[in-house]
Amino acid sequence: MKYIIDLDGTLLDGANANLDSVDFVSELQKKNCEFVVMTNSVKSPNIIKERLSNVGIKIGVEKIINPIIAMNVYVQRNNLNSAYVIGSKLEKDQVTVELNEINPDIVLLLDFEKDNFGYNELQKTFDYMADGIPVITASRSKFYLKNGSKQLDTGAFVSLLETVTGECIEVIGKPSKNYFESAIAKLDTVASDVTVIGDDWQTDVLGATEVGCHAILLKSGKYSVGDEENAIVKESVDKLMDIFAE
Repeated sequence: MKYIIDLDGTLLDGANANLDSVDFVSELQKKNCEFVVMTNSVKSPNIIKERLSNVGIKIGVEKIINPIIAMNVYVQRNNLNSAYVIGSKLEKDQVTVELNEINPDIVLLLDFEKDNFGYNELQKTFDYMADGIPVITASRSKFYLKNGSKQLDTGAFVSLLETVTGECIEVIGKPSKNYFESAIAKLDTVASDVTVIGDDWQTDVLGATEVGCHAILLKSGKYSVGDEENAIVKESVDKLMDIFAE
């Protein structure tokens, strides 16, 4: 079995290791189990590697997948040449297509928080959507957890734009089939040989199930009591090491 493992709420709780994640990853490495860490965070793989290293989880950047990697593939496949990007400089630096704020071929919604993006960027995106410019986003998640506190996430602004325009913005991040297939391809296997582990039934479990992977819901992070009773949740655990006891 190969694994796709969620980052925040599963391996990490803010700046700390979540539950028994250090022991879990160590056990995977001892067993020579192949895995990737798949996140909706648009931080660079190097930053994510450092975050994990700081809590004692040592992995290479080649094991980390973020939505910008999948977005770059999407833009290339669709022969698009330029993009208007909402995100910090560190996020924009990961985008491989030419940046263009005047006449872009596509809009990439990465992150509103870092540089306090707000009304002006939302209005510009609204205008581009009215002109028929395609928009894709890294996440439909409306909030994330930071040291136990809920913080507005990009999905909240995606929902606002969709409501105003009546258009659907494609997600190139969990739970999109496109994103999960990218992770499965990175593991060089088929969906039925992959177990996805995460704390969010709406992104981790739903995305995994729809693409044909086995999914395990971790009762941590975004988990709320009763989530395991959702029809698509077949297996749930209190801590990561419980997975080896199955």
